[in-house]
Amino acid sequence: MSRWLEFFNDGRVYEIEDDQPINVIKTEGIVGELIEALQFTPAEKFTIAPPDAVPPDVPEPRRPMREINQEGLKLIQRFEGLHELKQGSQGEYIEAYQDPVGVWTIGWGCTEGVYEGMKITRAQAEEMLKKEIEKFETAVANAVKVQINDNQFSALVSFSYKQGARALFESTLLKLLNQGKFQEAADEFPRWDKAGGQVLLGLSRRRRAERALFLSQSWEEFLTWKPSRVLRLAEPGQPLMQGEDVRQLQKALVKAGFNIQVDGFFGNDTDKAVRQFQQQKRLSVDGIVGDETRRVLGI
Repeated sequence: MSRWLEFFNDGRVYEIEDDQPINVIKTEGIVGELIEALQFTPAEKFTIAPPDAVPPDVPEPRRPMREINQEGLKLIQRFEGLHELKQGSQGEYIEAYQDPVGVWTIGWGCTEGVYEGMKITRAQAEEMLKKEIEKFETAVANAVKVQINDNQFSALVSFSYKQGARALFESTLLKLLNQGKFQEAADEFPRWDKAGGQVLLGLSRRRRAERALFLSQSWEEFLTWKPSRVLRLAEPGQPLMQGEDVRQLQKALVKAGFNIQVDGFFGNDTDKAVRQFQQQKRLSVDGIVGDETRRVLGI
C-alpha cells in the first residue's frame, strides 16, 4: 500500500492511496509558489519544521551565473515558435492565447504573468523568454555536478524548458552525465519524444536538435527531420529483413572494413558488423540502423 500527495495548479492537493484519491484539500491557489518550488529544486526529500523553529536567513536570490548561449536560445525560439505576430495601428504586436490545456500563453511559450487580452511587442516577447528561462538556467546549474561546456549547458536548458526541471532532475540523462558519461547522456535525449505515451514528430525533432547541440554539432537540420526506415535483426520467429536498403547497408559496412556478404539479408553477420561499427564510432550499440548510424555510415 502506498500513499502520496499530488499538487494541482488550481491549488487543490489530493491525497492518493494505491492510485485512488481519498481526500482533497482546497487551498484556493495558495500552493502555487510551493508547486514551483518543488518543480525547480533537485532536493530529494522535505521535512516539516517544528512549531517553535526559527526560520533561517537566506541570502537574496542572485541572477544565474551561467546563461544559455545564442544557439540554445535560437533553438528554443525555432521550436517554440513565435505565436501569431499581428499588425496593428501602433505596429507589430503579439497577443496572448490559450494553449491546448487552457493555459494563457504568449510569445515563445511564456506563461508566467500572462492573462487574457495581453499584448506585447516582439522585443518584449524576447525579454519575457529570457526572464522565464532564468529559473531553468538555475535548475541546470544546480543539477549538473560535472564540468560542461556552453553548448551542453544550453541543450539541457532547452530540454528543461520544454519538459520541466523536475523531468531533468529525475532523468537517466542527468544521472549518466553526472557520472561523466557524456556520450551515453547525449543518447538519452531522443528517448524523451513522447506525450501521453505517443511519439510526437515535433518532440522527436527537438530532442535530436538538443542532442546535436549537446555534442556541438549542427542542429538546424533537425527542424525538418523525418524518421526513415529502421534496419535491424528480426525478432526470433520473424522473417529476416531484406531488400535494397539492407544491400546498401552491407556495402557501406564492407567499405568500412567489415568482411560480410552483400546478399540483401539482415542476418547475424550483418547484425554483428553493425554493433561493432557502432562501438567503434561511439554510437549507441543496439544493432539498430537508425538515422545516426546511417549518417555516420554515409547511407
